[in-house]
Amino acid sequence: MSEDRVTPSALDRLLAEGSDADLRRFLMVLDAPQVADLLEALSRPEDKARVFRLILGTDAKVTVLRALEETEQADLVRVLGPQEAADLLKELHSDDAADVLQALDEEEQKEFLEEIDPRERAEIEKVLEYPEESAGGLMQTELVCVRENHTVREAVQEIRRTREWIGELHEIFVVDEERRLRGWVKERALILADDDTPIARITRPVPVKVPVLMDQERIAGLVRDYDVSSVPVVDEADRLVGRILVDDIVDVIEEEATEDIARLAGTGAEEIYEPGVWTALKSRAPWLVVTFAGGLAAAFILGRAEDAIARAGALVAFIPSIMGMGGGCASQAATVTVRSIALGRVGAGAVWAVVRKEMLVALSLALTVGVLLWAAAFWIGGTATIALAAGLAIFGTVALGTLFGVATPLLLQRLGADAAVAAGPFVTTLNDVLGSLLILLACTLLLT
Repeated sequence: MSEDRVTPSALDRLLAEGSDADLRRFLMVLDAPQVADLLEALSRPEDKARVFRLILGTDAKVTVLRALEETEQADLVRVLGPQEAADLLKELHSDDAADVLQALDEEEQKEFLEEIDPRERAEIEKVLEYPEESAGGLMQTELVCVRENHTVREAVQEIRRTREWIGELHEIFVVDEERRLRGWVKERALILADDDTPIARITRPVPVKVPVLMDQERIAGLVRDYDVSSVPVVDEADRLVGRILVDDIVDVIEEEATEDIARLAGTGAEEIYEPGVWTALKSRAPWLVVTFAGGLAAAFILGRAEDAIARAGALVAFIPSIMGMGGGCASQAATVTVRSIALGRVGAGAVWAVVRKEMLVALSLALTVGVLLWAAAFWIGGTATIALAAGLAIFGTVALGTLFGVATPLLLQRLGADAAVAAGPFVTTLNDVLGSLLILLACTLLLT
């Protein structure tokens, strides 16, 4: 198969000039991710629907639907309509079907749910009850659980009875009569045990379980720490209500990393998932306004030192270096701290260790660049006083900028806010104002 055959332009030509039979033959030689990419590249909803309807087999359509981005999934099911989409949604596991419906508004959700069989609808509605980024919003309600007083034979019978809708087996959860989680049984242990062996004898403790309202970022950290393929979800009474599979956790890790990267740049993740001029403007404008306001504040501060700066022409040449070094060091410290928080490397007992390490780095860098700038200012003809003012200004800007860079994410984390916000324009703007104050202070004390 040539590369040209899987390009969007090839599909565009077939849509314009080919028959449905031509399109179907074209789709048959592609795998699901390729078809999903081509659907996402189409701009007209009716073209997406036409191509999707030509995919042979419900299973193949479901696989392609799962490969689409969530916003694309929602757009597609809107075009297909409730009746046609219901046939697809009922083939999805509860977590995947809920993901599709969560991108719709409440009225649309009700309309689509009404077309789904009551049993499947009940499972999907359980997931929709919880916040999208919580354990309940991520969980899959389809799972195998057996009573602790059952035998291996009875457990195998339960697996066979539910094999049509449980999907990947992974582990068999063990519960008591009130569905409280008691542990789990691995497939290998179940296969090797005799039929009459009590399940309680081969049950092992669950390494980690999560409450139904736990945030997805914390769940991702637990999965990384415990290296498990699935995580049981329990309610406030420790009753088993669902499970989260590792493929969903991979999606969470990607989503959280995307959000952090976007915030580091002073924008939002929606700009990446929903490209468009208006989306970009809404995401970037608030932070650019903050940066602009910070720049005005810095200009006002420097304006107060106009007389002193006028008498120190050589110092003016170094203001960009002073501001740039401070901003760069602050951003570095903030980025490292934010990522350490995201990876769970900054616990309650490690905060002061992080601050101490960053301040040692900051003082070393500040001393080095301070001496270098002092020497450069003196070398280009500045007086000893001007050179000292430049060196002290950059020393203070780098040292305090790094302190703000490491302290701000830690403070935001303590307050329950997203630490990633601190590593973007917020810290840079704060550092510009700080640098301006230090330049004003140096000029006022040494040059007046």
